[in-house]
Amino acid sequence: MTIRKLTLLAGFSLLFTACTDETSTDETPFEDEALKDAVAEEAGGNGLSENDLSDIQSLDASGAGITSLEGIESLPNLRDFNLSDNDINDFSPLLSLENLENLHAGDIFITVESEGSKLEVLEELEESGVEIEGRTRLAFEDTYDGPSKGVFYRVEENGQTVYLFGSVHVGDEEMYPLHDDIEDAFQEADYLAVEIDIADVNEMEASQVMMEHGTYTDGTSLSDVVDDEIYEEAADRLAAYGLNEAMINQFKPWFVSMMLSDLALEETDYRSEEGIDMHFIERAHESGLPVISLESIESQIESLSSAPEEEQIESLEEMVKQFDIYEEELDTMINVWKAGNTDIFAQLRELDGDSDQLAMDERDEDMTVQIEEFLSDDSGDTYFVVVGALHLAGENSIPDLLTERGYSVEAPEDFQ
Repeated sequence: MTIRKLTLLAGFSLLFTACTDETSTDETPFEDEALKDAVAEEAGGNGLSENDLSDIQSLDASGAGITSLEGIESLPNLRDFNLSDNDINDFSPLLSLENLENLHAGDIFITVESEGSKLEVLEELEESGVEIEGRTRLAFEDTYDGPSKGVFYRVEENGQTVYLFGSVHVGDEEMYPLHDDIEDAFQEADYLAVEIDIADVNEMEASQVMMEHGTYTDGTSLSDVVDDEIYEEAADRLAAYGLNEAMINQFKPWFVSMMLSDLALEETDYRSEEGIDMHFIERAHESGLPVISLESIESQIESLSSAPEEEQIESLEEMVKQFDIYEEELDTMINVWKAGNTDIFAQLRELDGDSDQLAMDERDEDMTVQIEEFLSDDSGDTYFVVVGALHLAGENSIPDLLTERGYSVEAPEDFQ
């Protein structure tokens, strides 16, 4: 799993000052009854003396109804811990388990209130050598029924105006209508700027470039670099594409992840044709509005394929785990977008691996330079810029870079 870095501040207090084999379960350090019961069951139900606790090396507490891990430090020799399907807010007690080797964390939900503490703890454990099994998921239960707000900003400089609108690249008719502020801004525009004007892309040339970057040419095979279980599941899924195993085995992990994502998308009601990018590109071409591409197919593919192989493998593993819940996650993502919740998009950006974050930062730097050129023009023109929502959220995003450079970036509530 991909999780974020933590500066660790942890203390340890000895909870057993005097303990004998006759200590009762009522005197154990566990404040959570479900955790205490799970530990007692693993110990054989004969009490929880210090010796009993020290003997426990493996604990399966999945689905036990645990809400607190306080007292887990009393299992100093715990090596394998299954915590999946519990409702635990604080994972920090796990940092005291110096002998922990394997942790099954289950689903880690990102919420509106989330500060990332769970993910930070898990990353600290991972950096210390703990093998972590788990997947990050979105949690956004509120249903937003109004016009879609998306991620939207305005930047003005010396009579020049740039609107920034964060896109979801796939969608359905339920994403429309868009908020009046967005529609009014587009009506003002003299130019539409997008990542790539898909209408002008030569699909055959694009496919050739992807194959060149996505295929091994040095004799390496996909099955050489990924776990057998991941490889077999990916190959089984992609059989629906009509790809045989020999063909799949030539592809690099990032390319297989992308194909799995496309296949998962086909099983939903969402389509790229309904995405925000295409929505505005089609409207621009119909009305004769000039369209500017901020990037090229080649540069985007280079960005996708440049991650170290280890991170590509992690991304493929995550895609395989997410495949069955892809539509559910996409539903939540689009609901977050419709509600205009930029905080969750900022958190999602932080969850990227180091190389993915670097690639995102570099792309945002390049696009920001072009947006500055729009702002420095003296024509009085208005530019409506549509890029992926993650490019407009969080640290080193386009709004963040523009703010650092002295521009005033306004959210709709600040419009006048």
